[in-house]
Amino acid sequence: MYTALHNDGRRLALMGARTLVDMLMLKEIGDVGSFEKKLKELETRGVISARGREFLSVALDFCNAAAHRGYKPAPDDLDAVMDIVENLLAATYHLSKVSAGVKREPLAP
Repeated sequence: MYTALHNDGRRLALMGARTLVDMLMLKEIGDVGSFEKKLKELETRGVISARGREFLSVALDFCNAAAHRGYKPAPDDLDAVMDIVENLLAATYHLSKVSAGVKREPLAP
């Protein structure tokens, strides 16, 4: 995905982002149907918020357009989609590790 970004492969970067989000969904909730059903289930299980679901839905619309209709996003739109996907990854995986590490340390008076 990042190699595609660095080589101006905008469509390919979006397709990679779509695949990455789908893999995260499968890992977190399993195969529960369409992207819309998966987004709702992620929200129901507390993996994402209602606002997060809205943002992710927009990002997936761009990704689907690239994969199925040959859509080539403007650089700013691509950056926005990448921000949304990277935020999802950070919130789902990185922040849980960081907060677990902080919780282990006792708070000083």
